[in-house]
Amino acid sequence: MLAAVDIEAGKATTWVNKTRRTDDFVKFMDQVVRKHPGQRLYVVIDHPNTPKGKRAQGWVNGHREVSFHDSPTHASWVDLVECFFSTLAPKGLQRSVLQSKRELGRFLNAFVKQYQKTCGPFVWTKGTTKLKKTIELTKKRPKKARSR
Repeated sequence: MLAAVDIEAGKATTWVNKTRRTDDFVKFMDQVVRKHPGQRLYVVIDHPNTPKGKRAQGWVNGHREVSFHDSPTHASWVDLVECFFSTLAPKGLQRSVLQSKRELGRFLNAFVKQYQKTCGPFVWTKGTTKLKKTIELTKKRPKKARSR
């Protein structure tokens, strides 16, 4: 699943697919832009390799209203879509027994449809002082190699 969350409305734009390649990312971003016509979009990327392909870079160059920003290491709290995904597991996936990829896709789409009915604007609760302190502490952490 690829997902983007609108901070003002809390609504998620999602795309369920078998792969997460550059072409998939471009198709997803086309969907995001269509849902927000004429708006300036700031996209926080938590998997920075996905939009690095030639096709994705060409897409970015053709969409000046969109800018990408990598989330800092150890700072998933900055990425609102992580908050969205954190609701997905306890409110559904952990309680489900899914038999196939198709069933998983149907489940994810149904979850998002239900989520849209109850979501609301995103409000930071830490306040700027606490956020600045967290950012500074994050910068001081030693970087670990990521295993995949």
